[in-house]
Amino acid sequence: MSAGSSNELAPLTLDSACITELQQALERVESGRGVLVRLADLMGGAVGQAAMLGMRTLGLAPALQARLQATAETAIRRAFDLAVVGMDRPRDVSAAPDDGAAWRDPALKAAVTVSGAVGGFTGLPGLMADVSFTTLTIMREIARIAREQGEDLSQEEARAACLEVFALRAFPFGASKGQGQGEDNELGYFSARAMLRGRPVVMLVSEVATHYGLGLSRKFALQMMPVAGALCGASLNVAFLSHYRAVAQAHFTIRRLEREYGPEVRRTAIDLKTHAAAQMRES
Repeated sequence: MSAGSSNELAPLTLDSACITELQQALERVESGRGVLVRLADLMGGAVGQAAMLGMRTLGLAPALQARLQATAETAIRRAFDLAVVGMDRPRDVSAAPDDGAAWRDPALKAAVTVSGAVGGFTGLPGLMADVSFTTLTIMREIARIAREQGEDLSQEEARAACLEVFALRAFPFGASKGQGQGEDNELGYFSARAMLRGRPVVMLVSEVATHYGLGLSRKFALQMMPVAGALCGASLNVAFLSHYRAVAQAHFTIRRLEREYGPEVRRTAIDLKTHAAAQMRES
């Protein structure tokens, strides 16, 4: 027997249903990375458009980059404070599904699409409003997913885990081709979490804002182009929303399993990845 996150003992092995959940969570992480690949393709197309228009670079002045960085940090800090309003009690994971799930996804995508398109048309003032709205929408979705997976958002540790979803974007989630099959290579997700664990919220916000602000700088540069502005604003918002929801679903599913099974979750994840890699080599 091995101890879980509570004083109760957790069984050494996951049952088949939990193994399936873990496998799906790891696949969601890969799906989230796929969103970023499509995002990079979109940006690449926009850069090509810029070259056709005679724009040699999409770089921004240092003062503007600093302003966007400050905007990112302010938006994340405010979203962090507002996103958990009304969600301070954990939801029973065995309860019936949320009745609003059917309409939530299209409604949120429509909202961030409109926000991004308007921001693309109106330049810097529109971007500031777009960033605030979209960041709050994403953070609210992360908090909702956390609560559905049994997190108690009245606890600072659970709220910090919501910020980790943003911070995890800066880390690789798997091994690159040609690397070994060791634990650190195979499961960068767990290594990234270990690096983030225990950091004060103020440090997490700063860490998140650094990478989030870089994304905003690129987004703003793309939105300044005549043709791509509104398209980029709308498409990037939907891509970011999809990415962060996928990572949040995986992140909080794994955390819930860890509360039940402790370190065995990581060991099982290693076995799943090793088995999948072996099957790929055989095929």
